[in-house]
Amino acid sequence: MKRTIRLLCALLAATLMLAPLTLFPGTPARAETETLTIRGDGVEKELVYTRDELEKLDAQNHIISTINNFPTERVDYVSGVLLEELLEAAGLKETARLITFTATDGYSNMFTIKELLGTPRYYFPADGEKTPVPAMICLQSGSESFEKLEPDDLRLIMGQRADTEQNNPWFVKKISIIEVSCEEPEKWPEVTFNRTVEPEGVMLTLSHESFDSVKIYYTTDGSDPTVESSMYNISATRFQPHLNAPLLISETTIVRAIAIGCGREDSAVSSIAIVLDEPIFSDLAGFDWAKAAIEDLAVKGIVNGVGDFKFNPSGNLTRGMFVTMLHRAAGLPGYSEAENPFRDVPEGQWYTKAVYWAVENEIIQGYEDGTFKPLREVTLQEMMVMAVRAGFPDAEQTEEEFVTPIIGVSDWALRYALIAEKNGLLLRGHIAEETKDGIVVDGKRQATRAEAAVIVYSLLES
Repeated sequence: MKRTIRLLCALLAATLMLAPLTLFPGTPARAETETLTIRGDGVEKELVYTRDELEKLDAQNHIISTINNFPTERVDYVSGVLLEELLEAAGLKETARLITFTATDGYSNMFTIKELLGTPRYYFPADGEKTPVPAMICLQSGSESFEKLEPDDLRLIMGQRADTEQNNPWFVKKISIIEVSCEEPEKWPEVTFNRTVEPEGVMLTLSHESFDSVKIYYTTDGSDPTVESSMYNISATRFQPHLNAPLLISETTIVRAIAIGCGREDSAVSSIAIVLDEPIFSDLAGFDWAKAAIEDLAVKGIVNGVGDFKFNPSGNLTRGMFVTMLHRAAGLPGYSEAENPFRDVPEGQWYTKAVYWAVENEIIQGYEDGTFKPLREVTLQEMMVMAVRAGFPDAEQTEEEFVTPIIGVSDWALRYALIAEKNGLLLRGHIAEETKDGIVVDGKRQATRAEAAVIVYSLLES
């Protein structure tokens, strides 16, 4: 009998030794050998942290607002170490572009360095000011307060870029490996549209080949969509697909849409014009000479409105804006040059790719001090030079003589102005005036948005 009792006690002890360790009721069990490895060609050295070593690092406490793709909102209290500090300890390279988090069960999720470390994220309270929240490896969490935190699995968490962003699906639990890569991220495919005519208007459906992996953001006022715009696929299709309802368009509208998801660059902006009885933009009165050009380019996604169904035709535009228009007009071609040509053109700006493309195709040269000044307002003669180089790359090499003189243009831009005139880019009565002495162009003044649209439209027509 005693032998039987001793055997049962031994079996019970062995069972307890093999049973998972639970520190607090309802919290996940953690193995004592829990480790985090940081590696890849995007860091200088491989680092391995045990859980105990992570807990000895400087911790930060943050409140984060989260939304899942059901969607449901909640607030979490978290404590953990900054992802950026861990990567810096491993020697994060400037060429690092992608980062993949792999869990102990094999699940992994990939992100761009930019979306985790290069984009501001926040906690959005129900009322009050937003507070910055960095990307973190969470060690403790709770739903009530910092005084009631409990141990958590090693978990990637981050704030929201906008108060509607569904950041919860991006969290990765039980992380064991962080792989950093210098590989360039791919780009998400564009959003597509399908429209059907109904008695009450046009029903517009927005689609994407990775519908549940991205969020589709859209605008209906002619402006470019961002993560702060209206969200189309509010719920994942496995939860509440009825929330992802088509848009009812009952008046002339330009719908622009973009796909944003983790691990890839945002898609190019898709655009569709639903033209009913009203004009696309409401502020083109007095601009009949530019209206057709503006509306045609808007439908093609080459120019944008400024919101509230306005185009602001008399407003100025920047050098970066005009290069972007040319890039869109060319069909958003790629480029092979990887080195940044200008010290004032940061990575990831809305004009960066257009500038790179324009440099490679000798459309722009920049200034002697190594800058491009993308945010400086463009002059009419600068616009003519860029347009001619984009549309007629061989014309400036010809020895052709021009009979009609052009007055009011700097010497360095004169030949381009003559080529622009010959090819119908200088609209009489608005961009140029014909006099007995020649064609007068006020080349040094700031160009307007309407003039830019007319020049690009004429370039495409020619």
